[in-house]
Amino acid sequence: MAVGNGHNGMKGLQLFIADLRGSVQSEDREKRIQSEMVNIRKQFEASESLSGYQRKKYVAKLAYVFIATNTTKLSDVVFGLDQCCELLGSNVYSEKFIAYMTLELLYHHANINDSIGRRATQQVKKDLASTDDDVVCLALNFLGVVGKSHEELTHELIHEVFQVLRSPTSAQILKKKSALAFLALLRNDSSILTQDVRRKHLWIQRIISLLDDSSNYRLMISVLPLIEFIAREVDSQACVKLIPQLSTILQNCIFAENRPADEFHRNQISSGIPDPWIVTKIVSILNFLICSPSSTSGEVTFSNIDQATLGKLRVCVTKVIEIGTRPAVDVIMRTIQNTILFSLINFASKLDPSVDAIASSVNALCSLLSSNETNTRYLTLDCLTKLCSINGKGARDEVRAYHIEQLFQILATERDSSIVRKLVDLLYTLTDVGNVQMIVNELLKYMTGSRQPDHHIRSDIAVKVAILTEKYAHDTNWYVVVTLKLLSLANASFNNDDIWQRLCQIVVNNESLHQLTCRHLVEYLYQPNMSEPLVKAAAFLLGEFAESVASEVSCGDLFNLFTNKYFGVSNLCRAMILTTMMKLYKRDSLIGSALIKFYQLELNSLDVQLQTRSYEYLKIIQLEKIHGVNLSDVLFLPMVPFSAKKNPLLNRLGPSDQSVSELTSFSSSDNTISTVPTPPLSRSHRKPPASNRYEEQTLSANWEEAFRRTLKHKQGVLYTCSFIKVLYRLNTVSSHPELLEVTLTYVNTSDWPITSLLTELVAKKTEDDPPYVLKVISVPASTVAMGERTTHKFEILTRHAYPLNQCPIVNVSFRSNGHFSSLGLKIASSITSTIVSTHTDGRPGVTLPQFVQRWRALGDALGKDGEFHGSAIFAQSNTYNHVKSCVGKLGFEIVEQSMAESTIFAAGIVRTKVDGSSGCLMKIECRDSQVDIICKTTHGGYLSELVAGCVLEALR
Repeated sequence: MAVGNGHNGMKGLQLFIADLRGSVQSEDREKRIQSEMVNIRKQFEASESLSGYQRKKYVAKLAYVFIATNTTKLSDVVFGLDQCCELLGSNVYSEKFIAYMTLELLYHHANINDSIGRRATQQVKKDLASTDDDVVCLALNFLGVVGKSHEELTHELIHEVFQVLRSPTSAQILKKKSALAFLALLRNDSSILTQDVRRKHLWIQRIISLLDDSSNYRLMISVLPLIEFIAREVDSQACVKLIPQLSTILQNCIFAENRPADEFHRNQISSGIPDPWIVTKIVSILNFLICSPSSTSGEVTFSNIDQATLGKLRVCVTKVIEIGTRPAVDVIMRTIQNTILFSLINFASKLDPSVDAIASSVNALCSLLSSNETNTRYLTLDCLTKLCSINGKGARDEVRAYHIEQLFQILATERDSSIVRKLVDLLYTLTDVGNVQMIVNELLKYMTGSRQPDHHIRSDIAVKVAILTEKYAHDTNWYVVVTLKLLSLANASFNNDDIWQRLCQIVVNNESLHQLTCRHLVEYLYQPNMSEPLVKAAAFLLGEFAESVASEVSCGDLFNLFTNKYFGVSNLCRAMILTTMMKLYKRDSLIGSALIKFYQLELNSLDVQLQTRSYEYLKIIQLEKIHGVNLSDVLFLPMVPFSAKKNPLLNRLGPSDQSVSELTSFSSSDNTISTVPTPPLSRSHRKPPASNRYEEQTLSANWEEAFRRTLKHKQGVLYTCSFIKVLYRLNTVSSHPELLEVTLTYVNTSDWPITSLLTELVAKKTEDDPPYVLKVISVPASTVAMGERTTHKFEILTRHAYPLNQCPIVNVSFRSNGHFSSLGLKIASSITSTIVSTHTDGRPGVTLPQFVQRWRALGDALGKDGEFHGSAIFAQSNTYNHVKSCVGKLGFEIVEQSMAESTIFAAGIVRTKVDGSSGCLMKIECRDSQVDIICKTTHGGYLSELVAGCVLEALR
């Protein structure tokens, strides 16, 4: 293109750049810049005589000054903005290029936008409408760079960008650039789509249809980030129908080496390795669409995924594991392999894979732990942790059985702190009752090793060890020994107040631990060096339970031990020891004289808290001696059990995928820890409420006629147009009448292939006890050749009775000959779809006397509450035979009788999953164009009203 030639011809610019680069002194550089700026000002003042080449050269010099001075010359170059706008309107590509490039550098400054924002916006809008693809590309590049930071650009130009994106005549390069520009504008203000529901649905469908061009690799790379943003920030449900198509694209990409003749697949594969950009981006989108919970419970559901799609995804994981374990020819190939492997395995852990698939994933990851690259080892440990947390016992058992020693070896030799953190997280996840002692011992060995880890890692390990010993310990003595040993390792000053406080809480709540813990604390007190957290624990617990070790050590000896530790600890710990001494005095008054001298010594302490506490305790002793009152017994009552059940150490871990139990007490009978499971944390989901989405749906013209047809007939034509015909078939199983299987067949009736065929099921309600549940069995093919057909199967499980206006909606979108079409059809899965005849297994039907008897019985039992009266006037006369035929097609049993002319007696049983079976009786009177109906059910009037409503709707 002529850009390079134009730039090479600007000799003045090249000389100016050479002068600046050749300037040794900053003063010389500044003089050269200032002299050039003066010259440019003079030239711009006489701008009428400037040629396009000269204007381009001077604007380029200003841009270089701005760059070379690290953007400090902004105020000095703004005088050239008018000339930049003149270049922007030029018809010469190189001049327009320089103008756009300069504005991209300056436009994010507010004063620049205020000065020329309107002029620049109008010119960009004009360029977007140009017939020159090069000019349109420049405008799109500009919006892609600056559009994300200026809201006015979004509102002014997003329609023009979308027109370039959707136009069937746009070149592929324009579609690619417009997709990225549209994404930049949308990131700035996503409300541009959400403000208009109709526009949102239309635009999203047009954007989604771009994925249909599967032969264009680069277009797909540009469209996928836009689709991901829409799924995450705008409307996730509108993108759910893309799951099968994205899964197919992912499969084709991963297995591209098996299709060497396809140009698209050759573009996306190198040395047998799939393209990491497509793989990771598709996996990211699928991970959000599939694995985000669809309810407030936080559970992952697969109602929108058919088994064929799940099978494709699992096959992709298997293939990626095989690719990831291949020997790499160089570092780049190894990086690509690891990128694909980590993304797929992290995603596969949420697809409920088989035991063999989990084992293969674990083995593939553990083989990467021996890598010399730090990033690879880090990502491997992170992936293993997620795999073990999400997949649970299967993955953890695989690592425990075959790779635990490898993890211990890495812990002993690894010097990178970030990897050690990830490794500790993994070991924490792997811990259970059977291996808790082994893992805790390894972690303690690491903390006491010659290579002292930093205090942050020590703190994390200490907290995790404390939680693990509390959660899984079977031996109470082991729990106490490990916790006290952990507290004794505090010579590196890490924050472990929570640990000794938690120990005290557990000991207070468990009488069986009083003597055991106090004995170990006395042994530590006899040692010359004792950590401060251990002294705090000893001061608290021995002050409370000194009598438990009275036969082994006297209160006087304990007083002397604490006196020896007193001056080597902090003021806070000293205050605790002063209180402990008072508790010892309460138990043994013989230490009174020594205690008084100690308190009197502390009256001269530099710390006011220690002075105050010593003075108050001396006054207590004095009052007891003078007045003979036992103030100590009142002021130092035994500690009551702690009522809080939550382990405060868990707050130090932050959110975790692994459920962590909390210790409440030790069982005195079997020396085990009783635990209470904590429910997993729920994850937020951005999808809008289902009821709002349901009300927003747009149905196709004449949908009511097809809806009434599906009420009466089990198969037929649901919709037809010049492009497509939709056939339907409704099937029920006699043993489960509440389950309706719907098969839709899409027939291509046009003279062109149908592409980008996507379907979506929309329920009235999906949370909080929904009336029905949808389950996809299979999805249609995205491409249908001329004259061919494809099927779409799904199930509707009726849980409760619901009105006709809440029936599920099927959205269908497709392209044919460049024309984009969308359909909205409602499936009549009413309460009458579950009707079971009263005569089965060859038994005779209901006779008229039986009908009358049951009718009276329902009236006596429920009165008016069990019946509904309804009537309707129709434009055409409904003859007796027509109404009788319609009621029979709905599934009711017609009672044969000749007594009442123009009256139909019908009976049936309706069934729902939750409410069970309910008997139903109807009396229908036909009078010309008017139909009167009385319906009685065993479940009350609401059900009667719904059944009668279905009958009247079917008669229309």
